Formats: sequence, C-alpha cells, structure tokens
Amino acid sequence: MVKNDITYIVAEKLHITKQRAEAIINAILIGIKDGIATDGEFYVRGFGCFRAKNKSERIGRNPKNGESAIIKARRVVTFKAYKPLKKQVNI
Repeated sequence: MVKNDITYIVAEKLHITKQRAEAIINAILIGIKDGIATDGEFYVRGFGCFRAKNKSERIGRNPKNGESAIIKARRVVTFKAYKPLKKQVNI
C-alpha cells in the first residue's frame, strides 16, 4: 500500500475529494514528523509508537569490496506496534 491508496480510502470513507483527503494525510504526516523531531517520540493509541533513537559510531564493512568503513553516529526512527495492531496483522 502506498500513500495514494490511503488517500483513496480516506476520501471514500469520509465522502470527500481526493485533494482534501491528501491534505488531511499530509497534515497527519507533518504532525508525526514534528512529534518525532521535537519530542523524540510519537504515540498513536492502539496502533504503535514512532521513536527516535541515537546510534553510536561503529565500524562496518562495505559489501561491494569488503573494506572496513566507519559508520557515523546518527539518529534513526523506529516503530513498535502495539497489541491491537499485532493482533489484526496475525489473524
């Protein structure tokens, strides 16, 4: 499923135009991004938690040539699904 599919579903369920549905989805995505960027986490009850984690610098390996390379420290976003979502996926 891609963003256009979700836009279509929202437009159908709410009986609105695709443009309006896309604006709603974009606003939600901006809220999620802002929540992660400022607070480091974004919770959706019954769905899951998006969280920013710090990863430290480490030595990795280039798979093309086998040479060692330093992977810089960075922040990554993780997602942990809550029980209701896990149940629905595992039906």
